[in-house]
Amino acid sequence: MLRLNLNRLFEERGIENPTLYFRKNGFSLHTTHRILNQQVESISYKNLEKICLLLNCTIDDIFQWYPSDSLDLKQNHALQKLIRGSNPGMLTNKLKKLPMHKIEEVRKFIEQLENKEDNE
Repeated sequence: MLRLNLNRLFEERGIENPTLYFRKNGFSLHTTHRILNQQVESISYKNLEKICLLLNCTIDDIFQWYPSDSLDLKQNHALQKLIRGSNPGMLTNKLKKLPMHKIEEVRKFIEQLENKEDNE
């Protein structure tokens, strides 16, 4: 079963109050409640696009796939990449525990990623 999984994105983006974040960005209270409480049977392309734009992500990032036990799907099937393990925790919390010299290494790595992205 495919489901929206926005909590990991909120954590990684440092969004502590997803309800307020969605409301400030134009989602109705009803839609916000349904999305955040996994009560979505369907979602419009407009709202999917809006979520992706707000969270700087792709459709693949917001969905998680929970395969049924009876389904025998090959390991190389494209849906396999939507099976997500447990969230290892917020990146900012991990950074807080690092010594300064390691934070500088992370900063340099991020700059390299940004430069690589700019050149693509």
